[in-house]
Amino acid sequence: MRRCTALLVVALFGAALSPTVAHACDMAEKLRLGEEQKKLAARNAWAGVERSYEGLVETKCELGYDQHFLGSESARVLGKTWERYVRLEKALGFEENQELKDQMASIEADYGRIEIRGDPRRRPTFSRAEMPFAPDQRKAIEWAETVIANTGSFYGMLPAGDYQVNELAVAVEAGNEDFQLVAVGKGAKRAGPSEGGDDSGGREDPGAIRYANLVATVGPSIIATTVGGESTLADGGSQFVPSPITASGFSAQVGGEIGLTYAEPALGVATVVGYSGGYGTDTLHNLHVWAAGVMRPGELRVALGPQYVVMAGRGTGITEEAASERNVANAENFQFGGAAWGPGLQTSVGYGLLDFDTLRGVVELGGSWHSDGARSYFGAGLRVGIVPTVPRFKG
Repeated sequence: MRRCTALLVVALFGAALSPTVAHACDMAEKLRLGEEQKKLAARNAWAGVERSYEGLVETKCELGYDQHFLGSESARVLGKTWERYVRLEKALGFEENQELKDQMASIEADYGRIEIRGDPRRRPTFSRAEMPFAPDQRKAIEWAETVIANTGSFYGMLPAGDYQVNELAVAVEAGNEDFQLVAVGKGAKRAGPSEGGDDSGGREDPGAIRYANLVATVGPSIIATTVGGESTLADGGSQFVPSPITASGFSAQVGGEIGLTYAEPALGVATVVGYSGGYGTDTLHNLHVWAAGVMRPGELRVALGPQYVVMAGRGTGITEEAASERNVANAENFQFGGAAWGPGLQTSVGYGLLDFDTLRGVVELGGSWHSDGARSYFGAGLRVGIVPTVPRFKG
């Protein structure tokens, strides 16, 4: 009985301790980032100070006055007014400081709280006709523009004044403790303090196309063929490969892609024209047109669809059966050449690595198959290139 009781106590103690362990403070990382934050602040490297503060928060450790104060300074320089306000409030929890209280009062006097929510089909636009003179206020507006452009939403503080969100006029009032909600969507509206205003603004219907841009890739590739049937070398035929071939070279494709859905993962279609070549003793040239359905989950790009191919090639060597049909004495030295064509399938799987604004740098693996009716042709390659960036935002 005592043993059971002891086990029960240990189990209960472990259950109570496990949440603490799961959220344990990384003290070593806190000390490292704290020193880094101070050094960067001494050099006025405020973007670095901000990264250090965000890293400190992720350590799950309790932060002190210095960390919160330096975090408020980095937020001020970057235009993150709401974050600055919150960090000043946390710093005041450690030390009564009239200067910090004055800063918070100044923010309350000049800024208002606002939340802008976008819709996946209606990306918010944001502007202010007349920019304020104060540098801090200009920074706050520029920060909001950046956040909205990248995420489709904004939750923070803006200088008091008149703004345009899509076609909706929005007045931000200073000193209000409630967040004013501006929802951009099918029923775009103002909410919160501005409830009851005109709800016709922001109804921008982008149509069926979510995005559209260039697709272009290039890289090394391999082409392989199977052996054809007995009619391989029949007079007047268009088939040209009487024996299997494997040749390496390169492939290149260029075309366009358009996005058709706003729900994730984004779906679209792409059409490209391309070339694949294999070189050596045997030479193959593949010209193709590929129409593909495209799926874009996160940074992945998966494409699959039919293709139509025209092949041309030249080489040496035929099978013993073909040599017998033509009464060829030396099958290995027989010269052949010609053209063939037929339908097939092509696929690729890529991953985005570089951001070029409306385009995304990608590396992908591709594979293909087609048949001319007598034999099959296979291709594979590793390509790099550019594909459209999918506009994504939190809304």
